[in-house]
Amino acid sequence: MIRSATLLFLILLLLPGSVSATELTEGNFRRIRDFILPKPSECRWERIPWRTTLWKAVIEANQKDRPILLWAMNGHPLACT
Repeated sequence: MIRSATLLFLILLLLPGSVSATELTEGNFRRIRDFILPKPSECRWERIPWRTTLWKAVIEANQKDRPILLWAMNGHPLACT
């Protein structure tokens, strides 16, 4: 899954003339890597115990008296297609 910082970086690379090409060296590798890697605050969604089947979510939500967030989209959200 592409993170927002990575997506922004890729978009900027694809725009002609928007970013000058920089050679990857040992000196700038860590700075570029740290820019691309997601920050801990961008990964909080990964700590949510997502359910992959609706029926299991319904049963658990009923037991805990909690609501359900149903994510519907074209394709599988876990890329299992």
